[in-house]
Amino acid sequence: MTETSPSTGYRPRSRLVQGIAGAFIAGCGVFMAWIAWNQTVRDAEFSMRGSMLGPAFLVIGLGLAAFGGYKEERLARGESLEGLEGMQLITPRWWGVLVLALAAAAAYTFALWQGLFWR
Repeated sequence: MTETSPSTGYRPRSRLVQGIAGAFIAGCGVFMAWIAWNQTVRDAEFSMRGSMLGPAFLVIGLGLAAFGGYKEERLARGESLEGLEGMQLITPRWWGVLVLALAAAAAYTFALWQGLFWR
């Protein structure tokens, strides 16, 4: 008999690996945000994708480095991953990180659009 539950097939990642991955993702976000800012200063127009994804990646990367993954968080609390799929796996802490990421993306894009960083 084959066991197909998500918790039996999932091997948690170490905190060190998650921290390194989170720092890398945050660094990519900083780079994308800088590119959008540089385009704004240089050309008076900017990439909407870069201005939205940069701050979002920064927040998500910092969240991963600080808190670890949402699956690992559930397993550390002794919860089973059995029967949970997709968005059901996301913990309340990670919902907060995602909301903060969307807010940072919107605020940064609005600030670039209004010219608040380069006037």
